[in-house]
Amino acid sequence: MTDKSKDSSKTQKEERNEFTFFVEGRPIPKGRPRMSRKGRVYTPKETVLAEKSYIGAAVDAPRYEGPIEVEVEFCEEGTYITVIPVEEWKTKLRGDLDNYIKLCLDGLQRAEIIPNDRSVVKITAIKT
Repeated sequence: MTDKSKDSSKTQKEERNEFTFFVEGRPIPKGRPRMSRKGRVYTPKETVLAEKSYIGAAVDAPRYEGPIEVEVEFCEEGTYITVIPVEEWKTKLRGDLDNYIKLCLDGLQRAEIIPNDRSVVKITAIKT
């Protein structure tokens, strides 16, 4: 990501078929679904706009099939994202990795191991 040299990153990209892109703008957390007074569920406007900025930034992105690794760096100016295909990966876990992470962090908070999951600044997670 930001600490890689351009030459070595380019070589790795060609060998591993990875794709790196940048989403401009201060990152925001995904907003929870809301319910209108009429009982209709909707996604907050800020979340919709933020998701559209990812679409716009990834216009030339390849499409990946199979297991992938994603490296993400959030900073004041925006978000750096690298998608890397992974070969021969097998797991019996079927859930989305982000949902496993969210449950873990919420559990740590409810067990009073951490005061708030906002204090987490780095996560390394893997499904095996």
